[in-house]
Amino acid sequence: MTAARPSLLNLRKRGQFLFVRAGLRQARPSVIVEARQRAETGHIGLGLTASRKVGGAVIRNRARRRLREAAKRLLPDLGVPGVDYVLVARQSTPAVSWPALLDDLGTALIRLRADLISGATRTRPGPAPKRGRRTSKDD
Repeated sequence: MTAARPSLLNLRKRGQFLFVRAGLRQARPSVIVEARQRAETGHIGLGLTASRKVGGAVIRNRARRRLREAAKRLLPDLGVPGVDYVLVARQSTPAVSWPALLDDLGTALIRLRADLISGATRTRPGPAPKRGRRTSKDD
């Protein structure tokens, strides 16, 4: 008897993306994957983003389509239910070969799964402390 595969739900609101951004992160040559555990479990949240650095609108849409299809293939098996994932396109995402994209996404998901299960916390450093302004020119 096969276990039910978790369903994918799209992240749509900015707050959801910001929530995930504060979590774990894995960077690969063709994709950056961010992940964060939610309070409720059951489904896997998926968000896709591509900045203007990736290219024009047509190129960004191509990058998101490729990431969406790769996520549909890999997230149900390699993702953790109750976790939101955001896939961030890189400049190489639209042009990289399909097997290389799947490999990059798969290795990032495997690493994130291990980190999430082990209870790792935020992997990127917090913001740099603010430096005070100098008030005198003598320093």
